[in-house]
Amino acid sequence: MTRIPPLSRDQMDANQQAIHDRIVANNGRVGFGPAIGYAYSAGVWQVHNMSSAHLLDCSLTPAQVRIVSLMTVRHWKAAYPWSAQAKTALGAGLDPAVIEAINDGEQPDFEDAADAAVYAATRELLATGTLSDDGFKSAEAALGLTRIVEIVGAIGHFCTTGMMANVVGVVPAADAPSHLKS
Repeated sequence: MTRIPPLSRDQMDANQQAIHDRIVANNGRVGFGPAIGYAYSAGVWQVHNMSSAHLLDCSLTPAQVRIVSLMTVRHWKAAYPWSAQAKTALGAGLDPAVIEAINDGEQPDFEDAADAAVYAATRELLATGTLSDDGFKSAEAALGLTRIVEIVGAIGHFCTTGMMANVVGVVPAADAPSHLKS
């Protein structure tokens, strides 16, 4: 049972219903996970879904978005999004060993130098809130400015996801492909 109860469509105001209907028409994913909380604020729900849609088609590869997502939800100790993002990461082609290394708090072995650069920049951003001059130069050389900005945006998106899931109190399914380690 979640700490915040799911809203039915009938309990929503007109703005919430409009967003609900748009999401149902697009992918049908309402009423579970962090979306339980988003439904209480039409504005937050709309902005979060726009951010999510952007991450599906941005300068980062799908695997790189999942590297950022996994690192960020692990940072917030968010079990539900960890399991959901691990499943999505597998679908994006991320090596299961990379997923579990992130889960263990260890440096993964990346075959792709850009993936390693995304990991390094995300690690420093989550640890310090910025990039040092050396970290910035390394990220800029490996990724370029657009992808640095996209990493920051993705971290913000998944911070919201992780914190909302924690506040709502959702728990992952027992049969999830990966569970967050403490």
